[in-house]
Amino acid sequence: MPYKDIVFVVVMFKNFIIILFVLLLTGISAKAQHVGDIPLMTKTWELIADRTYKLNSKKVWAPSFPAALKAIENKVLEFPGYIIPVKAGMTYSMFMLSVLPTEQCQFCGEGDVPAMIEVHAKNAVRYTDKPVKIRGKLILNESGDYRSELFLMDAELIK
Repeated sequence: MPYKDIVFVVVMFKNFIIILFVLLLTGISAKAQHVGDIPLMTKTWELIADRTYKLNSKKVWAPSFPAALKAIENKVLEFPGYIIPVKAGMTYSMFMLSVLPTEQCQFCGEGDVPAMIEVHAKNAVRYTDKPVKIRGKLILNESGDYRSELFLMDAELIK
């Protein structure tokens, strides 16, 4: 085999190894960021997602919730989700709960912004970037004021 052919094969092999390494790293990081393996969307989250907005008697756009969601208001329910802090710290008595983790900016990209629930916990909950399950009493806010649309009161961390 001529010298030029040997150099060509070595260079091509080196490039192949580099490309393979980059592809493997890309695959590993994509897998580490994938949260689709954990199904967080429940029937209750879907009901919340079906909210619409209407002008109320004060001429303010306010949320309007489906009848099925209104039927379970003031009931104790469980929600899987991710803790979204609203202030600095590691433990929270009040935080937002979302079906998407903080790493997936909810105000970026395409599609609808998913609803979040304002959680008021009985005991402080330690922050985690892993999914949690929270139980509490669901309160709907259709007033159109500047508060959250959904509250989970007297909430407890289940998992």
